[in-house]
Amino acid sequence: MVVTGHRPSWTNFVNFSNHNLVAQPSINKGATVMKKYLGTLLAGVTLMSALPMAAKAADTNTQDTEAKVQLNQDEENKAITLDQVPAFDMGEHTNSNTTQTYNAVTVTDAIKVTNPGNNDGWKVQVSGTDFMDGDKVLRGAKLTLANGKTVADDTQNASEAPTSGKVVVNDTNQSIVTATAGEGIGQFTTTHDAHDVSLLVPAGNSAGAYTAKLTWTLSNAPS
Repeated sequence: MVVTGHRPSWTNFVNFSNHNLVAQPSINKGATVMKKYLGTLLAGVTLMSALPMAAKAADTNTQDTEAKVQLNQDEENKAITLDQVPAFDMGEHTNSNTTQTYNAVTVTDAIKVTNPGNNDGWKVQVSGTDFMDGDKVLRGAKLTLANGKTVADDTQNASEAPTSGKVVVNDTNQSIVTATAGEGIGQFTTTHDAHDVSLLVPAGNSAGAYTAKLTWTLSNAPS
């Protein structure tokens, strides 16, 4: 960088003490500013040279190992089991001349299945007879089980839970809980609340104490 100096300017003024004209130079402000700039620049360079250099990144050394576990099937308890099934009390009502739908008053137990590790899947089906009072049939009656709530008994169970479906019970097996292959491993419970169970009773039936038999079947071949 080349710094060009400024010639000092001359200011004439009258010295009233001796009435002689005296020429004196004024302060060169440009030179003063340049000196300050150069001083600041020099200080910055000195500070940067004092800073430590960034350390070089260390080389990495990565190695892989394995962790193993083997789970053996319990040969004495390897079958999938149906441990519990529900019963329904639809209550006591006055016989009506119009069609009525009644919700369950009491639901006893739930659908409980234990799968100790089989991977093929399973299903629970239900069928039922007519509602009978001796030889008398409750004509046109329909027992409906809405979708139940299925959860694993162990809250940390990693298996996908089975699904529950709606069933209008008749004399044919219908799937109410289904686990496809790879699902439903462990112990699972499907519950139906009272409002999930309903009985439609058409008008035109005579009074009586009617009962239907429900049959619950577990199979290892989900459809």
